[in-house]
Formats: sequence, C-alpha cells, structure tokens
Amino acid sequence: MGGLTWWWLTLLVLLAVLVVGGIGWWAAGRERTAPDAVLVAHSRRLTQLPAYRAALSRQRVRLLGIGAIIGFTVLPLAVAAGRPGTTETIDPEKNNRDIMLCLDVSGSMYRTDKAVLEDFAEIVKNFRGERIGLVLWNNQAVTAFPLTDDYTLVEEQLTGYAEGFSIFGGGQYDPTDGTFNERIYASSQVGDGLASCVFNFDHVDQERPRAIILGTDNEVHGSGVYTLSEATELAKERKIRVYGLNPMPYGSRHSELSEATEQTGGRTWGLDQPGATDEVTSNIEKLEAARLPDVAPVHVRTDLPTIWLSLGLLGLVALYPVLWWWRR
Repeated sequence: MGGLTWWWLTLLVLLAVLVVGGIGWWAAGRERTAPDAVLVAHSRRLTQLPAYRAALSRQRVRLLGIGAIIGFTVLPLAVAAGRPGTTETIDPEKNNRDIMLCLDVSGSMYRTDKAVLEDFAEIVKNFRGERIGLVLWNNQAVTAFPLTDDYTLVEEQLTGYAEGFSIFGGGQYDPTDGTFNERIYASSQVGDGLASCVFNFDHVDQERPRAIILGTDNEVHGSGVYTLSEATELAKERKIRVYGLNPMPYGSRHSELSEATEQTGGRTWGLDQPGATDEVTSNIEKLEAARLPDVAPVHVRTDLPTIWLSLGLLGLVALYPVLWWWRR
C-alpha cells in the first residue's frame, strides 16, 4: 500500500508556495498604482498598436510558461518532502514456516498424480512467505526441489512435473525419474517416502513450524526401511505435522493413513469431493495457526522518492535557461 508518510509537510510546502505567489502578485499590483507613477495621456493609441499587442502576448506566454515550469518543479519536490513510499505488512512467524510436499509416484497413483500435483500448485498459491519443497518417491525418494520461498520456481516445477504424467511426457520434468530402484522388490513405500520428507527439513536445531502434505493412496507393496508407523513417530519426534491427501479415501488403507496423520496433529482428506483444495488449504491454515506464537505483524516502510526528485530536478534544469532567456 502506497502513500505519503508526512502528507502534512507536502500540504505545508504547497501552501507556502501559494502564499508567496499571492504576496508577489499583490506587490506587483501595488507597484502599478504607485503614487510616484508617471501618467501619460493618449496611451491607448500605443497599446492598440500590433507590435505592442504582439509583445504583450509574448510576455504573457513567457509568464505562463515560467509559471507552469515552476509548478512542475515545486509539486514533485513537495511530494518528495512528504516521503512517498509503500508499506508492507510481514508476518514474521509465517516466514519461519516450512512445508514439504511429499508425493507417491508409484504405479497405483499414476492416474491421479497429475491431479494431485495440480492441487499442490493451487494450494501453494494461497501460501505467503512459507518455504516450500517437493519430494517424489516410489521405493526410493528423490528431492525435486529443496525448501525455497521462490514461488515462481515452485509453480514452474509443480506444473512441469504435472505435465510429466501426460500421455506424451513432460519434457525435462520426469516425475518418476530415480524414484524406482529395480534391485528393491517393493513399491509405494509410504514409510520410506514419509521418512525421506522428514529428513529433508533443514535447520533442525531451530524451533520452526514444519508440516508435510503427503499425497498417497497408501497402497504399499513389499517392505522398506521404515513402516508408516515408524515414519510417523519420526515426524512426531521432530514436531512435524503431516496432512494426508488420498485420491481413494475409503477402506482400511485410508483409515491407517488418517490415524497416522492425526497422531502428528494433522489429518487426511480425500481429493474426490468438489472444493477439496480450498478445504485442505483453509484447514491447514487453521491448524498451523494454532502452533504459531502470538507475534505482532511487522510493518515495513520503503521510501520511493526517486521519481519525484527526478521530476523536480528536471523542472529546475528547464527553469534556469528559460529565466536566463527572459532576462535578455
């Protein structure tokens, strides 16, 4: 939001200019009617001459031009005196919040992964200041991009990986690249995927609100290093809340996933109902807000006088040659 910090100073400067101009105009009028003025008879004949009228018109044009230049000079300088700028409200706690997007890219999720990534992109659009990261996993995990607050990069990456699930491929973004190890006879290792996402958080020695948005149908095949319950305990130890997004929200697998996320203080939603993305975003915001300390927002003021000072300087540069030419 923009405005003038010292708006009263701008008004004071403009008022002073108007007062000085008014006094000058009044003084000039008194000089024309001074008692020692010399009266000349039949001066109308002189004032009716074409040469006199042309000279008078040129004088008026000069005065109007000088007045316009003075106004063009004084007005920007008056605005600059009022400290123009913008004010931004920053929530310090939101800037300390980390959210990891954690996506299962196994075969059973292939048909819904594109929609989940697109939902991720929509969810991220509602965040402000948080750092976001993305981990893709099947029977092993790959960090697509680490925690970052560059939302342009985040949106580009999520859109690219979503297109990677299209029929014709996604160009440089292959969401399954490196996520499946043929020497491991297992797939959709939710426990290992969740644990990898937990380990992707940096600054573990700092007290920062952390959350994981876990997209999976919890259809596990084979065994990995971590079970879902072990990975959940790992998240609890590090005070990380886990929020689940399940494209198939029914049956025992969904119940197991819901129970695991609730143990961390989070919960699980299905993505088959209309408006699921908005519900996920609002619920995460509400649940996360409860763990943020009550810290007052910080209002940051940025002064932007450059353009006004430049206009004032330009007016001064134009004014001096005009005055010099007029004095000649």
